Amino acid sequence: MKTSVRYAALLSSLFAGTFGACADVHAAETAVAASNGNGAGDSSAQKTGKATQPASAAAGTAVAASSHEAAAQKPVVSIAEKPASKPLPEQWYTGSLYSPSPALPVPGMIAVEPYVAAGLPAGAFDSNGHLNTRKGAGGQHSISQFSLAKYGITNHLSIYLLPTYSYSWGNHTKHSGLKFNDLPVEFQYRLTPHYTPSITLYFGVNTPTGDYKNLSNASEGVGQGVWALRYGVHSQFALPFFDHAMRVRLWAQVRHPVASTKLRNITSYGTEKGFTGRGHAGPYGNEGGSVELGITKKWVFALDLYHTWATSSSVNGYNVYSKKYINSRTGWSGAFNVGPGIEYNWTSSVGGIVGVILPVAGHNTSRSISPEAAVFAVF
Repeated sequence: MKTSVRYAALLSSLFAGTFGACADVHAAETAVAASNGNGAGDSSAQKTGKATQPASAAAGTAVAASSHEAAAQKPVVSIAEKPASKPLPEQWYTGSLYSPSPALPVPGMIAVEPYVAAGLPAGAFDSNGHLNTRKGAGGQHSISQFSLAKYGITNHLSIYLLPTYSYSWGNHTKHSGLKFNDLPVEFQYRLTPHYTPSITLYFGVNTPTGDYKNLSNASEGVGQGVWALRYGVHSQFALPFFDHAMRVRLWAQVRHPVASTKLRNITSYGTEKGFTGRGHAGPYGNEGGSVELGITKKWVFALDLYHTWATSSSVNGYNVYSKKYINSRTGWSGAFNVGPGIEYNWTSSVGGIVGVILPVAGHNTSRSISPEAAVFAVF
């Protein structure tokens, strides 16, 4: 497991190095809360990105809605496909639960996708990768609603937003109330002339709109309190699948907080009442692949296979009540996830998907099973 985490770090570093030159211009699902590696999420969550991260519940909501952020970016588009020597059968897609999608192919095109996702705690992975299923180990129950909005500026460039609301409760902790999370804003540029096959670059920011300090209880923490760069790369292509077609997507994404933030009292970084100091969230992200297999023209089986990760976060300060100086640091965390789903497409531009995200292995992170449903449309 340690080897896989190092591999994820190396892979993310590779993409950070390749595309870091754009950084001066998504560096967060739920998917990995209550621990350093929980994250939303893009996913998503960008599904959106259909999302998990660095510090406590806030990071988790980010990489989960890290995790959901990614998954939310996937139009039902059957146009702008590169002509092949033998044309593929017409196939309608909604997009898998977690995978991001290319920039829209037409200027003025609008894509919208409202999502509903639940978080069902199912234990936690320790530092050795062992799953602890004792009661309360997986944190709180949660429900999130995030809505993808994407607009085609040109035939290569799109802008993407993923506003996310969440509510959590249980595990002997007061409920969070309805909370607005950190807001991802991202530009997506498709390098290739066609929507399929294609290569797309992502660059944007997470804006610090979620609550993260001076909280009544820790469950209210849904933000990081700091701006974070978002960047990544995505590719997709289509192949014959018996009498239908299948679409394959590959991606890697990083979210990179650009500074530390002031902390006071109860925060999403795990501090308690009376604390004053600073917190620094480390980079986090995800990489993986998805496949969508046509059953009929309207029905599609979708499967995501992806890895989420988060580097160490640190907290430094002083608690006036305990009269102790605090200098703590979390370790690396990560999880391997499987996301099966079933798509039904009413037309080539309107579809829906239901499925579930299942963390199957991990390291130093909580485990939450996430049923999800979404409806997608392009105009």
